[in-house]
Amino acid sequence: MRRRKRTAGSSALAFMDCICCGFGAVLLLFILTAKRQTIEITEESDSITNTIASLQAELNQEIGRLQALQSELDALEPDTLAAFSTPLSELVERNDALERQLREAETERQRLLEVAAEPATGPAGLNRPTADARYLDGLNLQGPRVLILLTSSGSMLGEDAESALAFLHGGTGAQSDKWQRAKAVVRSILAAIPKGTQVALLQMNELTTPIVGSLENPWWDPYDNPSLINALRALDELPAEGGHDLARAFNLAGSLSPAPSSMLLVVDGLPTAPAAGTVLTEADRVELFRRALTQLPPIRTNVILLPFAGDPSAAGLYWRISARSRGTVIVPDPAWPPR
Repeated sequence: MRRRKRTAGSSALAFMDCICCGFGAVLLLFILTAKRQTIEITEESDSITNTIASLQAELNQEIGRLQALQSELDALEPDTLAAFSTPLSELVERNDALERQLREAETERQRLLEVAAEPATGPAGLNRPTADARYLDGLNLQGPRVLILLTSSGSMLGEDAESALAFLHGGTGAQSDKWQRAKAVVRSILAAIPKGTQVALLQMNELTTPIVGSLENPWWDPYDNPSLINALRALDELPAEGGHDLARAFNLAGSLSPAPSSMLLVVDGLPTAPAAGTVLTEADRVELFRRALTQLPPIRTNVILLPFAGDPSAAGLYWRISARSRGTVIVPDPAWPPR
């Protein structure tokens, strides 16, 4: 058999065909890949564009709100605008200060609650004077012993003779507003006495006698609870009746031992005893006062004068007593002391 010879041209052609096919495949792959990358870049660009548009829309909304707020601020009054412009740091400091004050107030409230829960150590049944004590600022209640003389005559039942007689004849003297006021004055005085000062409390009508204690031992401590309660109870039960012998009261005040260092008179007019007749004129009462003045002991004397219509010269005459002894005369407001 005869062998067939291969030609060199046919082999070269086949190799070239393979190379061309491979190059075409590579080129096709490159074209396809480049197109895909172009699509992805386009999609990402579109997404970013949409995001920018959304953010721009939000920014436009915020700018609109800011412009609206600025318009409102421009329309405000200067004082109001200044208030809105207070720095935040100042507001924080104020808030901190208020919180501190609140804590301090709560601490003080707790302290007061604890004090209220403790057993009372002050005088029972007696309210200490508050702002109403201004009426007592001028009194010279010099210690160590203060004598209080309370007029308990029938004139203490009314601000004129007719009303006082009506209470006396009606048997309702304990309901007299003036008499209750006189007792409230004494209670306020007892509350204002400085600690360490002893007190003698005497009533004066036709006789002068201790409301508590005795003439031999009239002095007691107003900061001793049992003594104070006893005095307040006796004061509440004290009636108003009879006349008013000021000379006898002064004579007794000068005989106390140990002697008082200062004296306070709670009166409503000129003396009406001793009386020779049943009716006394103002001239008669003035004469009784001048006699009493001769018995005044050499101690500082203060006067609280309550109203009585029949004695227009009483204030001037009692002022003579206080001037002589370097004391004070007080004619208090009708609303004092509170009852």
